[in-house]
Amino acid sequence: MAATSPKIIPAHLSFLAIYNPALGSTDDTFQDQVVFWFSKVAKDRRRQDKQDRDTEREVQDEENEKLRQIGLAQGMVNFAKSFSDGKPVDSVETEKSRIVMYELERTWWILAVSSNLLQ
Repeated sequence: MAATSPKIIPAHLSFLAIYNPALGSTDDTFQDQVVFWFSKVAKDRRRQDKQDRDTEREVQDEENEKLRQIGLAQGMVNFAKSFSDGKPVDSVETEKSRIVMYELERTWWILAVSSNLLQ
């Protein structure tokens, strides 16, 4: 009997962000850090509900997700710096996704998250 290997589905971009922590240093200005944001989930949701306008709750949920992801990335970068002589982490890989954080220039970051699943 031949062993079957898991089917690999290629990774796809879940979301992409460009942000600069220096643009918003307080909780009130945190959302000003995000210069660009693309979310595949939000795009797919808008495509499905083409006729319906986004409700205020959906818009707020998307904004909360954006800020949560940026905050999580900043936390990972700052945490890793304490173990690597101040050098930032460049990626984190989990079972289902890969998070890439890249500092283009001082304080300018690209955050890309791709998901892939083994079946």
